[in-house]
Amino acid sequence: MKAKAVIEVVVVFSLTLLLTALVGLSPIGKWERQVSNRFFIEYAVMIAFPLLWLVVTRRDLASYGLSLRPISYHLDVTATAFVPMAIANAVLGLVNYKHWTGALLMAGVHIALLWALGWLLQSKPTRNEHGTLAGVALVMAYSHLAQKVSLNNAISALLFYVFFLGLGEELFFRGYIQSRLNAVFGRPFQFYGVNWGWGVIITSALFGLMHVLNLGSLVMGAWQLTPWWGFWTFFAGLALGFVREKTGSIAAPTILHGLPQALAASLGFM
Repeated sequence: MKAKAVIEVVVVFSLTLLLTALVGLSPIGKWERQVSNRFFIEYAVMIAFPLLWLVVTRRDLASYGLSLRPISYHLDVTATAFVPMAIANAVLGLVNYKHWTGALLMAGVHIALLWALGWLLQSKPTRNEHGTLAGVALVMAYSHLAQKVSLNNAISALLFYVFFLGLGEELFFRGYIQSRLNAVFGRPFQFYGVNWGWGVIITSALFGLMHVLNLGSLVMGAWQLTPWWGFWTFFAGLALGFVREKTGSIAAPTILHGLPQALAASLGFM
């Protein structure tokens, strides 16, 4: 069973990245980048292919993290975790995260982030008033600054980073891959009372590998492997994977992954 699951994950991982790259190299991908300078279509493939795989193989979508129930819980988790996640993304905009110095710093930031999330979420924050207020306050601060930037760019960034990049990577990695591996490896360990297992670690390693491969540079015509980018994104994957295990859904990880990047891009920090 374990070998079968690992082979399945490797096949789906490889096919998803291959299809994403092929679409990016196609004429429609080149046209898209000329128009929007983003990767909407490529991430649409990253959403569609794993989702199609789950439907064709008749998997229970809720067990793969595709659930919003109860939505109030996921929003409270998101609000509670938003401040440390936004701080981590703010550091990202200040360093060269593809160089070893910036990568080591980002790794340290995300290790600290993991412990911060564990502490903040150790009791289910269904009604964590302090976290909610802090999250709202930071969003309002970003919104005030965002008045100085293009509305079109802000809308484009929000759509791309939350509903394409955030949703695509979280559905693919923390939704499909992590859930599939959890089903066969189990979750024998605990971190701040949350069960986890090899699924989180392997998923984070594959998440890092995707960034090492750096398919964005491939479709831009100058493919360059970026091992240090992959190094620190492994630790980012652990933090997002923890939230996925905590909530049983990809809802909060999707927003936490995409929204801080959308705000940073809107303000010209990325």
